[in-house]
Amino acid sequence: MRDYQREKNNKYKLPTALYNQTIWQIRDYYRLMDEYESIIVESRSPSDIDGMPHGQPSKDGMDRKIIKMENISRIVGIIREEKEAIPEEYRQAVWNNILYRTGYPNSADRTTYARWKSRMIYNVAKRQGLIEK
Repeated sequence: MRDYQREKNNKYKLPTALYNQTIWQIRDYYRLMDEYESIIVESRSPSDIDGMPHGQPSKDGMDRKIIKMENISRIVGIIREEKEAIPEEYRQAVWNNILYRTGYPNSADRTTYARWKSRMIYNVAKRQGLIEK
């Protein structure tokens, strides 16, 4: 199944490159969660600590890890909140369609699912500051 946006009556239409960037970021959700957890689990070696204050930035890169954790947390939070904004009866089907490219069930019209998918992708991009509308 290929990734495409609905053309007709789609107020959530994005430029193709931005649409693809956003959809792949959503597909990266579980890897981002794992990366966030691995940063938390990582610990500094006791041999790195000498008890003296340092005048230079952190040698162990902890400051970079904290910034990376904040960025990941922000992205994951946006994706999670936008997923939760989809009505429960459509949520899992839209999520599976984005992540695994599965077809929509027959419980509702295909355009209903597509509209919620477009809305989620658009809002994720908008909340990250990738679009100005």
